[in-house]
Amino acid sequence: MFEFDVTQDQLSETGVAVGIAVGGIVLAWLAALLSRRIIHFFTHATETELDDVIANAVRGSLIAFLAVQGVYIALLTLSYLEDHQDTIRRSWVAIMLLLIVFAVRRLMLDVLDWFARRPGTEGLPGFDSRSLPFLKRILNVLVIAIGFLLVLDAIGISISPLLAGLGIGGLAVALALQPLLTNVFASSYVITDASVAVGDYIEVDGGPVGIVEDIGWRAARIRTFDNNIVLVPNSSLAESIITNYDSADTRADARVDCGIAYEEDLIHVEAVVLEELNDLMQTLDVVDHARTPLFRYAEFGDSNINFFVKMRAVTWSDSFLLKHEMMKRIHTRLSAEGIVINYPARRLIMEPDDVQGFDRLLAARGGGGG
Repeated sequence: MFEFDVTQDQLSETGVAVGIAVGGIVLAWLAALLSRRIIHFFTHATETELDDVIANAVRGSLIAFLAVQGVYIALLTLSYLEDHQDTIRRSWVAIMLLLIVFAVRRLMLDVLDWFARRPGTEGLPGFDSRSLPFLKRILNVLVIAIGFLLVLDAIGISISPLLAGLGIGGLAVALALQPLLTNVFASSYVITDASVAVGDYIEVDGGPVGIVEDIGWRAARIRTFDNNIVLVPNSSLAESIITNYDSADTRADARVDCGIAYEEDLIHVEAVVLEELNDLMQTLDVVDHARTPLFRYAEFGDSNINFFVKMRAVTWSDSFLLKHEMMKRIHTRLSAEGIVINYPARRLIMEPDDVQGFDRLLAARGGGGG
């Protein structure tokens, strides 16, 4: 059996300390219940939402601060813990630093989201809200890393040797992880250059075509039309020739190439095709009404006089549906008008010796069959 030699004064001190700690926790609980009303009372009269964002960001850390502060004050009142006061103080500082780090992290992320939601923000040069997920990852890593070093220093662990070791070890790690680091730096280049962002519809030269779903540390996730995910290393993405269909304007042209027989009336063909496309423009929602259909004859082909038509869709993905409807309408109308689209044809010019050779071959087969 263990025996504890506890004096009456120590019991009294412990009771007072427990009361202080419980009081701090209760105060934090009341602050959690009333904080939303208090924040609303002080911020509802302002026109901007920034003060609401800041108050809500630091609200959790302030509530935790009240609870931790109550426990810390309670421990300081205990005389029999005087030998451990330095440890208690260091622990309190470390916890305070953690609360500050979490508050700063939440504040930066929430302010960044608020800034992205502001009207007119998208028009600012160099800013793209679709790059926010990547920026948030960077902020998370930086804030947590700095907070971790501060906490180590607060609890008495010298970070100078750690930083020196990280410098030497970092060089070895950098050499070992060179391909990974290349992709990491390439991802930051792609994001800051604003050439590709999440949500863009891109075509990689010699690679996939699809929508960029995410740009991670190592690779970009591209979802193709077949609903497959293709991972493209960021270094390849940064070095490749990329067609970004959403970089400046989401609208895109749908083009159909066709041809009609040399005997057809070219003026009539142009009139009926444009009439059909103008009707399609009024009935299909994905058509951009600011751009009228375009008809141009292109060349005298081997079998047809070739022409092309173009219409503009609202988005690049809509251009596929628009092209689909254009081809159906053009084929149906040309067939109804009796306008001929020739199949590819070739003229074969044969020498007399070639013809005689065919005759001998046919005669031989006929004789063998008899």
